[in-house]
Amino acid sequence: MKKWIAVLIGLLVAGGAIALLMSSRRKQEAQLQLARQPLATTVAVARVQQRTFTEPVEYIGKTEAWREVQMTATTQGVIRELYAHLNGPVRQDQPIARVDAELTEIALQAAEAAWRKAQVDLVRYETLHRENNVPAVDLENARLQARNAESQLLTLKKQLRDAIVKSPIGGTVTEKNVEKGMFISPGTPLMTITDVSAVKLVVTVPEADLAQFWPGRRVPVTFEAYPNQSFNGTVHQIRLKGGEVGRFPVEIRVANGAQRHPLRVGMTAHVTVTAAQPTTALSIPRTALIPQSRQPAVYLFRNGRIAQRPVKTERTVGEYVLVGEGLQPGDSVVVSGTSELRNGQFVQVARNDFGQSEINQNKTGLTQPKSL
Repeated sequence: MKKWIAVLIGLLVAGGAIALLMSSRRKQEAQLQLARQPLATTVAVARVQQRTFTEPVEYIGKTEAWREVQMTATTQGVIRELYAHLNGPVRQDQPIARVDAELTEIALQAAEAAWRKAQVDLVRYETLHRENNVPAVDLENARLQARNAESQLLTLKKQLRDAIVKSPIGGTVTEKNVEKGMFISPGTPLMTITDVSAVKLVVTVPEADLAQFWPGRRVPVTFEAYPNQSFNGTVHQIRLKGGEVGRFPVEIRVANGAQRHPLRVGMTAHVTVTAAQPTTALSIPRTALIPQSRQPAVYLFRNGRIAQRPVKTERTVGEYVLVGEGLQPGDSVVVSGTSELRNGQFVQVARNDFGQSEINQNKTGLTQPKSL
């Protein structure tokens, strides 16, 4: 009897040892599995949602000349005088060049004589025709010669006027293509006259925001060349033809009268407009955009991992970016450390835009993100 009791005790001790050994081995395997799992980077996320904005909206554009004329010659001859110079001012109808018109003047004298003779002949043939002394065909020939002589006279008079080249607008000579002594013919480029008494600022506006602009509306304008100076702009017109992406050019006139802050063609300017009505749109924080991405993109957070998602952005309003395509309300996007992340990476969420933690602990002690 004692022998069987000793055997039973031995079996119990052996079974306990085996159970203890297996438990220790399971703990070691769990720790090894935990060590092999990739370390999760801690990030903050924000919910994609509709937001209402009443903040000013900024548009960026380039300045153009208010008016610009590229002058070409309408006559031929040698330039005898130039009255305008590069970067020099000119007035409207001011002579800027004189073309040699000596041959035109001689031809004009002959044309005047021919016209006078044709008029006398026409009167004589009309008298003879009334007396039935000449046929009707001779009278018609006399009338034709009188008209031809008058046409030639008018043509030469115009050529003589064109020998004095006048500026069609007031402005500044921004390009000069000829010099004194050059021979020109009709179509030869002469000068470019640019009117910068005001500049035309052109900004492209999305179709949804066109209601914020109308001819005559005054808007504040700042130039990158003069960041501390504000200018008054007036909406001139909205061009009828928009671009392929649904944006329309809006022309804004800015007076150019300040000597200390002269405005030039090609300057970059910013226009700030406050919408008449608040705008409600799908938006994300600006920090959600991946800085190194060639195209606008964000990291979408789902089930403990992130996936890069391209998005179409509309514009920036304060700390938010309005999103047109690529995201849905309720999506969660990473808003911190995006420059250090990679597509498909495991992450853990330490904070979201609701001010609460998204981290929970499992029974094994492994930190895992909660599914959104």
